[in-house]
Amino acid sequence: MIRVSTIIIAVILSAATVKAQNYPPFLHEAEKVLADEFQKVEQRDWQQWHSEQERRIRQADEEDHAICQRYPDYSNCREQLLAIRRECAQAGYFFEPCD
Repeated sequence: MIRVSTIIIAVILSAATVKAQNYPPFLHEAEKVLADEFQKVEQRDWQQWHSEQERRIRQADEEDHAICQRYPDYSNCREQLLAIRRECAQAGYFFEPCD
């Protein structure tokens, strides 16, 4: 899937450069950077990444459980912490504190 995306983007950029009369000097460098980034993504071990995300989710769940055990309304506490995690995730900080 990633390789197809890389090829498609490369073809689009190549077509754009052929048609461009005033080829900006930064465009060639941008093409190279984009290709390098896609190669990094291609080489990533997705199974290892997935396992790491599952571990982090379990750890976050265990932390939330430990916090909410101390409160009389366990369910409400979990709901509130989950809402906070969702809000943080939307901001890109699911596992890190989002102040």
